[in-house]
Amino acid sequence: MRITRDSVASLANVSSATVSRVYNAPDSVSADLRQRVFEAAETLGYSPNCLAASLRRKGTGTLAFVEFNKTGRPYYWGNFPSFDWFFGRSLRGVQQVIGQSSWQLRFYNVRTKEDMQALQKQCDGILSYDVDMSEELALFEDISIPYVLSHHLHESTQGLCVRTDNRYGGVLQGNYLRDKGCVRPLYITGFIESVMPHAERLEGFLSVYPEARVLHTSIGAATSITSILPQIEQILSSDHIDGIAAVNDLTLFDVLMRLPLDMPAVGYDASPFSALLGAKAASVDIQCGQLYQKATQKLLLLLSGQQEESSTIQPRLVIGSAGM
Repeated sequence: MRITRDSVASLANVSSATVSRVYNAPDSVSADLRQRVFEAAETLGYSPNCLAASLRRKGTGTLAFVEFNKTGRPYYWGNFPSFDWFFGRSLRGVQQVIGQSSWQLRFYNVRTKEDMQALQKQCDGILSYDVDMSEELALFEDISIPYVLSHHLHESTQGLCVRTDNRYGGVLQGNYLRDKGCVRPLYITGFIESVMPHAERLEGFLSVYPEARVLHTSIGAATSITSILPQIEQILSSDHIDGIAAVNDLTLFDVLMRLPLDMPAVGYDASPFSALLGAKAASVDIQCGQLYQKATQKLLLLLSGQQEESSTIQPRLVIGSAGM
């Protein structure tokens, strides 16, 4: 006997349309109904036919995961191998949604508006990865298929977005040191003129510590910390510094490996580096897995004809372990 969508619907005691929504727009169905459908599908050995689903939709059955050309910048965090983990966590969030749907995911790198125009003919929806420049936003002008933008974006950005709040993350860093009793912290950052997230994190931190000592360096470069090590040592000895924060975990890790400090410390990103430091340091978790999971959910809802609004996934403070 051939197992069909109707077979699953009958066993789960739901309509065939509900089974379709579970696989094509899972967030439009309650958790209870989803569970019943998945259990029935597992019992019957059913899996959705991606090709048939795409033919019913009169589309390609494909979603595009789009990265952008970031070459030529003074600094881009994603170009460093030490940040590969972020991409993996983000994709895990995407997979958790796509894996329960009938959609297929393909990966693309876009450089020009012509690339984007050609891409929209090859897929039914676009999930963007790390749109952070106005030039990248401009690539979406005149795009006729549904798309979702993520993740370093202003609240005023046009289009459906799922974003992080870097300023709030800086506030979390400041609050952590304040709760530890710090009065005079040092904050290490870099490229705040060209990297919006760095500037926003610093702004948030300074809202808690307006008089904090701020030190700038070439974040990410091999000599970014060694070049300022004498300054750090001089500041620590003369400015009564009692806490340290950094724009990312890699920078904080580099400092603490060279200058073991007996004072509260907090980084940013909840990377594997923060796990290595254990309870010696806290970090701020962007929650990239949840962020891209939410972005994927919104894209599927758009494709099912529902209206969606932009949202923000707030970062959270973590201590002693890497985030999701």
